[in-house]
Amino acid sequence: MKKLGNLFIFTGIAVLIFIVYVKGKTYFEQKQLVEEYTSLSFTETAPNEKTGVAPKEGDTIGILEIPKIELKTPMTEGAGPEQIKFAVGHLPSSSSTHELGKMNTNFAIAGHRSFTYGQFFNRLDELGKNDKMTLYTQNKVLTYKVIDKKIVDPSNVEVIYPIKEKSMVTLITCHPERSDKQRLIVSCELVSEKVLDGHEIEKMIKD
Repeated sequence: MKKLGNLFIFTGIAVLIFIVYVKGKTYFEQKQLVEEYTSLSFTETAPNEKTGVAPKEGDTIGILEIPKIELKTPMTEGAGPEQIKFAVGHLPSSSSTHELGKMNTNFAIAGHRSFTYGQFFNRLDELGKNDKMTLYTQNKVLTYKVIDKKIVDPSNVEVIYPIKEKSMVTLITCHPERSDKQRLIVSCELVSEKVLDGHEIEKMIKD
């Protein structure tokens, strides 16, 4: 009986150590991604608009902030397992980064519903109409409001199609939690856009 009790204690300690390790690793990986983004050199014209060169898979392309669910996370190019391990990721098949803020576009962002409460899109279902989110990307700060939320099948790719006369961002995650059965879709429409220099954006991100 004593051996069984000791086994439970050791198992509990091992699980706790693992959780602390995972949270620590995620924190430092995210910190590195944020530092990578804020260290970029911004000009009045974004680099990929000027040169036509698209960001590479895994590049940090911005920061996503959603105050309602207390989320501020790096955003990378690509939405494969490696790209969304420590961040949320842009679906390359949707509108491109340099099209953000333009009409007739839909920029799709995918993220996990993490086991840790408040991480990535874990609380995405709490968003409702008119809730705000902000994207810091290149030299722009773009604010969007939620206009729709729904559950769809994975085969429903229409949710990332552009909408006429609108500038959209679509947030995508699994539904129910930790299941690939369906997708939770949150559609957001642009309400404001600011063009700032790199120092101003860095200050806003760190505040």
